Amino acid sequence: MGAVLTPVITTLIVIAIIFIAIFALVMFIKHKINSATKKYLGMGLKETADMIGKGLKEETTTPKAISNVSAVYKPRLMRDFPDMTYERFIEMANSALSSILTGIERESTSGIENATDTLKSQVYDRICDNHDRNVIEHFDNIKIHRSGISNYKSTSDTATADFEISFQCIHYFEGKEKVPENLTQLAAKVTLSYGREFREDSKSLTYSHNCPNCGAPVYSVGGKMLKCQYCGTGITEEVYKSWLVSGFKFI
Repeated sequence: MGAVLTPVITTLIVIAIIFIAIFALVMFIKHKINSATKKYLGMGLKETADMIGKGLKEETTTPKAISNVSAVYKPRLMRDFPDMTYERFIEMANSALSSILTGIERESTSGIENATDTLKSQVYDRICDNHDRNVIEHFDNIKIHRSGISNYKSTSDTATADFEISFQCIHYFEGKEKVPENLTQLAAKVTLSYGREFREDSKSLTYSHNCPNCGAPVYSVGGKMLKCQYCGTGITEEVYKSWLVSGFKFI
């Protein structure tokens, strides 16, 4: 009987020694990491882990910062387009963002209104990148935190305004592997453009303005009473219809 128990006891002793060795190694590594975090970060391993956890939580709940220079560009934009309100521009940018994200999710640019070919190409590139990874990108429960103008340029017949938008959504990729559906804080830049060159980019037959009398194209920046340079007919423009979505990118 004793001869039978001896191999069993020996095996148990060996297993115990292995567990003790593993435990000692883990404690040694933990001690080294703890010493390193205290030396370089001024806090222990637990405090460091808590800080990282807090940082990850803030990453999902704190809105992304955006460049809002409305104090600089808003007066110039309103001077050039007095018939528009700044709130209307913000509404246009927010609406464009929503339609772009929907287009990425639906893998189609056909639903993006007033989009130039350049914008559609940018969205299509994003869709193609997802195709290459065999995933579909989703943006659910979108909530916009804030929007603001970050840049504005204008000439005698064109204008371009960049709007940065901070928002949150349930962002995930649907594919072969299940990806957690986590709340994500994101920011994007949407570019709105006005003028002949952008209308041509959209391959539209409608110009910024057309004379109701002779049909000749009329171009200008601003919501004013215009005169056709060919027949002299007065023209009142519907400014907001002349703005197109010409650019988009995540920031």
